[in-house]
Amino acid sequence: MTEADIQREIRKAISPYGTYFRGNVGQAWTGTEIMQLPSGDILIKNPRPFDTGLPKGFPDLFGFTLRAGIPVFTGIEVKTPIGRVRPDQKHMLAFLQSKGAIAGIARSPKDAIHLLK
Repeated sequence: MTEADIQREIRKAISPYGTYFRGNVGQAWTGTEIMQLPSGDILIKNPRPFDTGLPKGFPDLFGFTLRAGIPVFTGIEVKTPIGRVRPDQKHMLAFLQSKGAIAGIARSPKDAIHLLK
C-alpha cells in the first residue's frame, strides 16, 4: 500500500473525530513574461522557481480534533510501515506538540485513531 493509499484510509477512519485537511505543497515557475507558443509550450522570460503551500515538515493531514467539545489543532504525518520521518518533520511535530496540538506519526488508521484518543 502506498503512502497516498494509507492517507486516504486514515482520512476516512478519523472523520468522526473532527475536521481534517490534506496539506498540498509544490513548486512552480514564474517570470517577467509568460508566453504560449504555437506548439502549446510555455516560454517564461527571466524564470525563477517558487514554493507553494505549507512550511517544510508540515504534517500531511491537519485540522481540528474535538476534545470535550473543544477543537484542538491536530497534525498527522503519514508514513508507510517502513517510511522514514525526516528531521524537519520531527521538528515540526515537536513544535506543534509544544504548543498544545495533537501531533504525531501514523502508519495506519489504527495509529491515527490512537493518536487522536
